Amino acid sequence: MKLTMGVNDLTEETLRYYRQLGVTHLKVNAGDYMDENRRGPVQSDKLNAAIEQAKRFDLKIEVALLPQEKGSQHWNIRLGGPGRDQEIEDVCQSLDLLGKAGVPVVEYVFNLQAVYGVTWQGNHWGRGGAEVIHFDYDRVRDEGAPTPEEEASAEQMWDRIEYFLKRVVPAAEAAEVRLACHPNDPPVPCLRGEDRVLGSLEGMKRLVELVPSEANGLNFCQGTVAEMGVDVLEAIRYFGSRDKINHVHFRNVRGAVPIYDEVFIDEGKVDMIAAMRAYKEVGYKRTIMPDHTPQVLGDTPDGKRGFAYALGYMRAAMQALGVEAE
Repeated sequence: MKLTMGVNDLTEETLRYYRQLGVTHLKVNAGDYMDENRRGPVQSDKLNAAIEQAKRFDLKIEVALLPQEKGSQHWNIRLGGPGRDQEIEDVCQSLDLLGKAGVPVVEYVFNLQAVYGVTWQGNHWGRGGAEVIHFDYDRVRDEGAPTPEEEASAEQMWDRIEYFLKRVVPAAEAAEVRLACHPNDPPVPCLRGEDRVLGSLEGMKRLVELVPSEANGLNFCQGTVAEMGVDVLEAIRYFGSRDKINHVHFRNVRGAVPIYDEVFIDEGKVDMIAAMRAYKEVGYKRTIMPDHTPQVLGDTPDGKRGFAYALGYMRAAMQALGVEAE
């Protein structure tokens, strides 16, 4: 497997730090290489500069995340509104450029309600007073008023997903790039008028079967799957044995919808050693990274100390289980 870290900057300090911790691959935000509004196709000069910067520290950009925020590159695609065909063309051009540059995985989301701000509460404390992300569905299900365009039924969301995949998957195949869809997080049935169709195993299965292709797969966010209250190990085996896991977020939670906390990697309800073993058993060899670490004492705003703890745990688990690291 490829021990990976998602980074928001490519400064020498950040890259040297994570390389020292054993990271070999990076996930970056593709919107950083688009125009100033995080729209349009990826710009090759910006992308190539980032790739070369990573190479200076013996790191490889392996995953690019399409921008998630409202108004960014594939927002109208998710709305099903005017402009989506141009955005699909922008996505397809981005896939082509990323593939030619040697970035093999492109992650994306397909939801309208953002996971930040309204849905997660801070000021909740975990082990030793570390700040953790807390979710309580009853507190947020009707919080805030969505605009009418952000309300969508399950049927509407599936129509939009199918419209997107039927056009983008062939472009991914041609570019030799694999798509990695992040399931809806939090995985609740409905949030502020949006039916969350990718918030269940059934929805994840439907997505990968909608347009059959090795390019149509998942970012298997293990924390989100745990939040669904299902058997995580069986889910790894189901999707992994079908070669539908194209990227992994390796994190742990305590609880499940409607109430849960995102805790340290070693104290949640999922046996993370068993999970790592399951990835090995299904032959998973792609990127695996920590995500949403608690904020520990004296941490940096981007969680470098918390992520160091998670990365150390992951390296130890991989070595103990004989997982081959690239």
